Amino acid sequence: MNVEEALRDAMAAQVAGVHASPSLGQAVRRRSRRHVVRFRTAGAAVLTAAVAVGVPVALTARPDTAPAAGSLAGTGATGPGVPAASAVSSGDTVATPEGVVPDVVGKSAAEVNALLKEAGYTVRVTKVVTDEAPAGTVFAQMPQPGTAAPAGAAVTITIATTAGPTPSATEGAQDPQMPQDLGDLGDGRTLGGVHVGYLPEGLEWGKWSGKDGFGKRSYTTGWVEPGLEPGMYSVQMIVYRKDAASVLAKRMQGYAAQGAEPVGAGGRKAYLVSLSEGGDRILDGGTRTIAWTLAPGVGVEVMISPDYAAKLGKAAADRELKKIAAGVTLDK
Repeated sequence: MNVEEALRDAMAAQVAGVHASPSLGQAVRRRSRRHVVRFRTAGAAVLTAAVAVGVPVALTARPDTAPAAGSLAGTGATGPGVPAASAVSSGDTVATPEGVVPDVVGKSAAEVNALLKEAGYTVRVTKVVTDEAPAGTVFAQMPQPGTAAPAGAAVTITIATTAGPTPSATEGAQDPQMPQDLGDLGDGRTLGGVHVGYLPEGLEWGKWSGKDGFGKRSYTTGWVEPGLEPGMYSVQMIVYRKDAASVLAKRMQGYAAQGAEPVGAGGRKAYLVSLSEGGDRILDGGTRTIAWTLAPGVGVEVMISPDYAAKLGKAAADRELKKIAAGVTLDK
């Protein structure tokens, strides 16, 4: 038996008997209504992020299997009769083959960040308050360990955390658990060589920023309603430059191929669509997003969280996205 066969057999045994709990549908609907920051970045492994629609799926084990406490989709269950993903029956350790998602549950956020980056994956991170795992460790992952996935695919990890301090205790301070790749951005309106001239009334900078999470030379940050817990967003923007901008341009071509009609935003052609978590597929009920080319080699994408969009109303949310897009300029 070679390494790949050993790992495949171990993973098959690990997930045997796992099924969705009766409350799965309700849990997914509840969690998909409130969005955390979207990320695919190595630097975001300590942040709650996802930028998007997909959520970790709660699973339970059948009575004849050993459940793992707090297990979610992709959690590496262990126990009697459930072998570890990285071991065969002989007890020999098996390295995760190339192109197979490793088991990262239980590892620290920093360790997982490095591991997934080395494996060639991009990272989306969510955060959950729980006492079932040490704070700062991976509580669950999607896709599950052993899933075949090419380099560049996104892996969503859920980081265990404790309840944070009250807003007054951290007012004006950056959250140490959030990425600060671009440092103190002041009001957060200038990053990646562009300036945001308009934001919906009442929003403030979320005091975090990420770099290269959506491709090399991509930059992102977000703005929130006051009092929103760390890791959440109301509006998030991503600036794409050079090769990253080319990737965004191809995605916009994909929107057109899926039937999206361009809209005007400050004299520019943009696409205003509802997107899946991967950001490449138009999906009813997805995250409302506007994307456009600001200048040669510079693309911009702005999204509005489903919670905030629901609060404003769809038509008003779309108007705000267009106004934000119209107000974005190259920083001089």
